[in-house]
Amino acid sequence: MLLSILIIALIFVILFSVIFSFNVFVLPFTKGVPYVPLRKKQLNYVVNVFNFNKDLKIVDLGCGDGRVLRKLEKKGFKKLIGYEINLWPYSLAKLKNIFFRSKSKIVLKNFEKINLSQFDIVFCYLLGSYLEQLKEKFEKELNPGSKVISYGFQVKGWKPSQIITTNKKNIKLGRIFIYQR
Repeated sequence: MLLSILIIALIFVILFSVIFSFNVFVLPFTKGVPYVPLRKKQLNYVVNVFNFNKDLKIVDLGCGDGRVLRKLEKKGFKKLIGYEINLWPYSLAKLKNIFFRSKSKIVLKNFEKINLSQFDIVFCYLLGSYLEQLKEKFEKELNPGSKVISYGFQVKGWKPSQIITTNKKNIKLGRIFIYQR
């Protein structure tokens, strides 16, 4: 019994040390918004929204580990690029692209520094406050006919052309907002 308690205590100390070390030594050096990947069910909802011409150029702003781009590639889309500012998810995306032999392009760069006029569809899973900051960039750079697809958060002041509910129990969670410019 005493041995079991000591083992549990040791595991707790190790776990606490790892979490503490991560928070102290890694988080202060990350940029942008937190890396929160879509779960498989959420990802499937998002990808099913993309019923567009396969030759359209798609960008994922804050692409994380690139899972949305790889899933879109499986669906037949060819012109896919993702921008990620944090080194950890970017590195993970590059490794996964090699492993899965993906041709989607992942770039370690702040997407605020790119011109969005080259893209037909912008996908993002960003906090509402961050989308509000990007609204002016979208309005200035996106061409007429371009689409913005936002998972989870609305672009304040814009009227979506379509809202897709992914959670029947709580319709405010997991919504996909589609905007036409």
